[in-house]
Amino acid sequence: MTSHNFEWKKNQVEELKALVSNHAVVAVAELDRFPASMFQILRKALKGKAVMKVSKNRVIKKAFEDQGIGSDFLDKILGSVVVIFTDMNPFELYTFIKKNEGKTFASSGMIAENDIVVPAGDSGLPPGPALSELKAAGIKTKLEGPTIQIAKDCVVTKKGEVITPEVASALQKLEIKTVNVRLNLTNALEGKDIFARDILDIDTEQVFNDFVSAHNKAFNLAFNSGIVMPQNIELFIAKAFTNSKALAIEAGIMNNETVKDLLGKANIQASALKSMVKEPVSAKEAGDEAKEEVKAEEKEENKEEVKEESKEEAKDEVKEEPKEEAGKEEPKEEPKPDSEEEASEIPEKTEEKA
Repeated sequence: MTSHNFEWKKNQVEELKALVSNHAVVAVAELDRFPASMFQILRKALKGKAVMKVSKNRVIKKAFEDQGIGSDFLDKILGSVVVIFTDMNPFELYTFIKKNEGKTFASSGMIAENDIVVPAGDSGLPPGPALSELKAAGIKTKLEGPTIQIAKDCVVTKKGEVITPEVASALQKLEIKTVNVRLNLTNALEGKDIFARDILDIDTEQVFNDFVSAHNKAFNLAFNSGIVMPQNIELFIAKAFTNSKALAIEAGIMNNETVKDLLGKANIQASALKSMVKEPVSAKEAGDEAKEEVKAEEKEENKEEVKEESKEEAKDEVKEEPKEEAGKEEPKEEPKPDSEEEASEIPEKTEEKA
């Protein structure tokens, strides 16, 4: 038995030494409270990218010592661990493991990371002992049909509180997984550099955006300051070409690069000049215009003659009206007789005249 164990340890040491030699990065992660089912899922996800190896700490340290890894890294191998060998950089590895987290059931005594809520609805549990267990956890229930119904949403444990055995049992009965679980990578070694978990736990997208922003600012500063580098030399050449071409066009210098622009400029100037100069009129058009002018003048003269004639006629009518009035005599009034005798004399006079 002892011989067998010795051979197994020896083979383990040689295997670990080979893995250290063939990979750029060595990382150590804790296995405490990490479900075996999730370990297999993560191992499958890392296939082709990394090798995960579980062994005794004494065997791991022996292999690492033989490969020249110092005690500053070996002292961090504590408890139940898994060693990860990869060519991914430590930050990429940590981010990959962080994204491949899962959920598991809460255990009694754990601290709730967030409020644990049991939603209202059908529990799927038949009436019986389960009813008492749910009530013991503070979950309001009611019986409807063949199963237990959760009356309304219930917060069974608030964030930061300790999960009680009753709550843990009820959550497992209801198959509610509330605990986020991922492999806890504690340290990574790349060459002689050791990266602790707090250094590796960064927002890669934010860091990438910060690098892009810094690069753009540095690039613009160098270009505006006239600092020529391999990264911006093409822009400087393009700027110089554009400026020299503009100067040649302004000065009227003809070459292969400016001929099209100069011809276009001349065409624009010619069009502008053409719009300012009247086009010559042909003899026929001139004759037609003269006829039109004569006709227009004749119409104006006729209009004036008509106006004058109408004015004279109006004056004549005004003069004739007083003459007609003068020719008319007003009938003289016969004297009225003062008495009856005079009245009798008047007919006699008229008879004499007759």
